[in-house]
Amino acid sequence: KRSVELGLKVPESIKTSLAPGSQVVSGYLKDAGLTPFLDQLGFHTVGYGCMTCVGNSGEIDPEVSRAITDNNLIAAAVLSGNRNFEARIHPQTAATYLA
Repeated sequence: KRSVELGLKVPESIKTSLAPGSQVVSGYLKDAGLTPFLDQLGFHTVGYGCMTCVGNSGEIDPEVSRAITDNNLIAAAVLSGNRNFEARIHPQTAATYLA
């Protein structure tokens, strides 16, 4: 909420999604008045449970993908869950860290 109020925005190069563990959590967020702010930042509810953490977040930007391959880069992902092993988010994410 505060991020939106301050005018902060998520860079387009950052993939955002929200996959709470259950619909109850969506209810908590709604009751707290946070859902519109999360939506505005791009954190739309995409499903429940292990959605993003099993690679269902889609493809990364083709330019970023090429840069990883062409420059032999080690791409990283920052996660909020416990699925922090190589390529869990995307085949090109060789490193993952817990937030």
